[in-house]
Amino acid sequence: MNRGQESRQQAGGGRVAAAAGLAVRWSGRLIGLVIAVLLVVGIGVGVRSPEPQERVYSASEQAQLDAEDRFRALAEDARAAAAVQPALADRLTAAASDLDVQADAVALPRSPTPAPTAPSVESDGTTENGGTATGRTPSPSGDSPDPGSTPATPPVDGMLVLSMLQESALESLGDAVSAEPGAARVLASAGANQWWHATALGRVLGVSPDLPPVGESAGTAAEDQPGATTPARAEDGTIAGECAGTPLGPDADRQALLTAKNAEDQARYGYEVAAALLEDGAGALARSAEHDAAADAAADRLAALCVPAAPAPAGFTIGAAFRADPSRALRDLEQDHVALYAGLVSAVSPDVRPWAVTSLNAAVQRSIGAGAALEPLPGLDDGPEGTAGAAPTSASVVPTPQDPPAPAEAVDDQE
Repeated sequence: MNRGQESRQQAGGGRVAAAAGLAVRWSGRLIGLVIAVLLVVGIGVGVRSPEPQERVYSASEQAQLDAEDRFRALAEDARAAAAVQPALADRLTAAASDLDVQADAVALPRSPTPAPTAPSVESDGTTENGGTATGRTPSPSGDSPDPGSTPATPPVDGMLVLSMLQESALESLGDAVSAEPGAARVLASAGANQWWHATALGRVLGVSPDLPPVGESAGTAAEDQPGATTPARAEDGTIAGECAGTPLGPDADRQALLTAKNAEDQARYGYEVAAALLEDGAGALARSAEHDAAADAAADRLAALCVPAAPAPAGFTIGAAFRADPSRALRDLEQDHVALYAGLVSAVSPDVRPWAVTSLNAAVQRSIGAGAALEPLPGLDDGPEGTAGAAPTSASVVPTPQDPPAPAEAVDDQE
């Protein structure tokens, strides 16, 4: 064999070896790719998407959820009762409308849910799942179910709605004591509204509503709160014993109580003046005594916080508008008190909250008694998330203290 042939044989063998090596390399790459794909697929199959965790609601949020369900169910029952008792229709329908507003106000934000798709109805009146267009499943024989096969639910009537209104009012006011500030305002306002609806419905039905005195509307929680014990308070408002010196509690509580006491002192005096101007002088004096008791209650709570409450001024200045129309002036005054206490519900600490809730309910009932229109959410004209109320400011309706105070007889003669 000559050198040329040997060179050609060596070159051919090199090409074969190179081709074999290339094939081996490509096979390795292909196998690696297949393995990688299998691994990815296996991981994807083995790893499950995490299931969404159920939301955990706070106690305040749960109270809102429960209240919304309760308000909507009660509104539906009130309308059902109105349909079967026309004599109560106006009263029940008004309550239902207010409950709708309250349910919307107390509702928590929710994600939008898809609207349910109406099932298609076949020519024989059945739906795709075998039911009927009215939601009842046809009997095997094709006949309608026997109405007597299941016990009939008794229709909702006014007495049942009255009982549910009473329970809802008390539960709403009770929940307001421990709810978050914003929710507390809505719950307390709604509870006061429902309280009045229960009272009004009871009058129409000729029964006494099973409700505690207005001053105890938030239950006995106030008596169990820290600082509820009242130290000895002298006639001049000073505090005796251990409390002398250092105020207790948040400044917001002390300011709220001072504001409320001043407003109640003004109202007491206004009703005293109105008693001489109105035909029902005895009624005005009785209402004056209510405000006097409310002022004393605020002073006692201030004493519990080691804050001396100054005695009420001997007299106040009464504006000409007050004298010209005392009934309207007193109505506006009571409405101012509703707004005041609605704001204080969210402004004070949990220790003082029961007093604020109870005071709001009492103010709402007094304002309606004075002729004010009942709102679905009394005192929340600025909305459920409005700012805390301030002291009444209507100069023509709310008496303004004099400095120095003048005798009541001299003030009565002023215009």
